[in-house]
Amino acid sequence: MTPATSAQVDALLLLVSATFVMAVVPGLAFFYGGMTGARGASQAFRAALTGSAIVVVLAVAGGYGMLAGDPLIAHVVGRPDWGLAREFTPGSGAASTMYPLARAGYLIAVCAVAVTILGAAVASRVTLRAWAVFSALWSVLVLFPAGYAVFALSDGWAVSGMHVIDFGGAIPVSLAAGSGAAGVILACGHRDHPVVGERRLPLVAVGGALVWVGWFGLTVGSEGALDAFAPLIALNTLMASAGGALMWIIVDRVLLRRPTVTSALCGAVAGLVAITPASGVLTIGWSLLLGALAAVACASMVDLAARARFGVPMTICVIHIVASLVGLLYIGLFATGDGMVDSGNFDLFVAQAVAGLGVGAYSFVVSLVIATVLRHTIGLTRLRYGASDGLADGATSRGMPSQAEPVRRDDPL
Repeated sequence: MTPATSAQVDALLLLVSATFVMAVVPGLAFFYGGMTGARGASQAFRAALTGSAIVVVLAVAGGYGMLAGDPLIAHVVGRPDWGLAREFTPGSGAASTMYPLARAGYLIAVCAVAVTILGAAVASRVTLRAWAVFSALWSVLVLFPAGYAVFALSDGWAVSGMHVIDFGGAIPVSLAAGSGAAGVILACGHRDHPVVGERRLPLVAVGGALVWVGWFGLTVGSEGALDAFAPLIALNTLMASAGGALMWIIVDRVLLRRPTVTSALCGAVAGLVAITPASGVLTIGWSLLLGALAAVACASMVDLAARARFGVPMTICVIHIVASLVGLLYIGLFATGDGMVDSGNFDLFVAQAVAGLGVGAYSFVVSLVIATVLRHTIGLTRLRYGASDGLADGATSRGMPSQAEPVRRDDPL
């Protein structure tokens, strides 16, 4: 038997990582959808499947070239290319194509997660038709260019131009998706949407477990090789998620005296999102602290967001936006070698802040524009709005259903 080459081992790592990453897609749908009841979970799962299928088809139809191919606009976006569709034919594959195909599969799976985050946040508010059109436009205008900035290692404006550190793609995945979801929610408005149902603990628990396990594929696969960094990345991911889960429970215990399963899982997700860009440049102790800080920041912002009466959708946005920014900025302070603590300057911190805030703002604005256009053309929300007062057609303010109460983190499960 011929020993496996290093390229074959690395390709196997990427294939296994991509499989774990795809488990995050149903996990996010069940986790976030289950917070709004069985119907919300069904809507989130449908949005996740639809959005994931659309982004996969677009990637094969040329989007992967925009994500990681030759530059179309230098440092900004790659050239659309059908090459992925014809890269490999059965019976004629060469060993040289093994690793590129495995990396393509991993990056496409990561893109599916980004679309799922956005879809799970807006599934209860937008129609399936609007979501299908939006996800396609958002992938081309936001996801692929933002991914090129991070995944095109030799040309992307973030990693190549500004020397930003983002191992797992927190900028194009969590930050862009969370900001984009916020733009869609703003376009939908927060009035007169159906009251959320009772949370479904089994769905929340199963979904959270899938996310927790599957996210290891996202972080470990970001290294792209089974080298000395891979075990550190896996252990840092574990430490950050554990620190986040424990800290969110402590916050709920101190402030609300009622920690729940959702508290622990939200904290774990906050830690996972925060460690995504930093998993390869932190020591284990700093990773544990990062998870705890991300959980505190997210728990605090979730309480503030609840007062805006957008409910669970805005909670999803807060977790992914805040945790991503905490992780990116934390790198600028504590990254081994280049962070402020080791280097004595804030160059990396400034680069991380500019890249993160810039992509977040871009995704928010583009998503808001797309959603607004859809609202006035094919329709966006599940309710039909009148032109004057924003109420459903044929309804009066007295006859409308009551506004959904903001989801509180102390709701018993």
